[in-house]
This record gives sequence, C-alpha cells and structure tokens, in this order.
Amino acid sequence: TLEREFAARLGRRYALATASGTAALTCAFTALGVGTGDEVLLPGYLWVSCLSAIVRLGAIPRLVDIDDTFCMSPEDLASKVGPRSKAMLIVHMSGAPGRLDELMSIARKAGLKVVEDCAQANGSSYKGKPVGTFGDLAIFSFQFNKNMSSGEGGLIVSDDEHLYKRCFAAH
Repeated sequence: TLEREFAARLGRRYALATASGTAALTCAFTALGVGTGDEVLLPGYLWVSCLSAIVRLGAIPRLVDIDDTFCMSPEDLASKVGPRSKAMLIVHMSGAPGRLDELMSIARKAGLKVVEDCAQANGSSYKGKPVGTFGDLAIFSFQFNKNMSSGEGGLIVSDDEHLYKRCFAAH
C-alpha cells in the first residue's frame, strides 16, 4: 500500500520500500551500474550516507560546490563533469531544491544518470513539480528525524521499469 500510494502521490510508475534511505541510495546506484572507478557528482553539502553509498560500490564521489540554494552549483557541476562521470546525485538538503532545470540540462547533455536524494525534502517542490520526479531515480527516508517518519525506512521511485527491477533485485 505504501509503495502504491507513494508512487501515485508523485505521479511515478514505480515505488520500492527499503530498510532505510541509505539502503535506497545503495540500491539506486547499484541499479544504475555504478561501480569501481566511476565518478558520481554530488554537492558538498550532504549527509554521510550519500558518500558511503558511492564508496561502498567502489565508485569515486566528486564533490561539487553549492550555491545560494544550498544545492549544487550548475556552473561548478558543468566544470567537473569528466570522462569517468557516470551519475549525479542531487541532494535536496533541508527541503531546499536547487536550480533543477539547469542541473538536469547539464546531466542530460553529459549523459549522466540522475538520482535525487529527497530524504529531507518529502513534500517539497520546484516550480510546482514535486521533488523526486526529476531524476531517473529518487530516494526518500523515513528515519525518525525526517519530515515524514516511520522511525526508520526508505523508498525509491522511478518511471523506468528496468531500473525498478534492478532496484528490486539489489534490495
């Protein structure tokens, strides 16, 4: 019921409950095929789980400066995309989405897969569109101090059946 209703609320096709937001991040990057030597671009303002999910898979976190939105600076992101860059993690810290139009444009032009970390932004939106609906995958956390809590737990959403099945297998 949680998965079905969460997907419907966001207008996403698939949702998968996980043990935690950290587990959701690991499943998401696993589903995207992130592995040894791949770079994942992410903002310098983050939670440790963002880094640990990347490092756990043997990938390299590449930190991107933040701007006054407290999210990734599109200008710094564009300068840090390189030949080993495989994915990007947009972290909506403290409910604050960044300049998503610009960030997604850079990601698409560079061929990067995008994961949104909405652990602290459940219910936030950007230009009227809910966070968690921009990336290839998005994760949520229901840990005790999040704005929607069940004590612990996480969730992944996507519109891509193949990625959903890979997340399911990884989880």
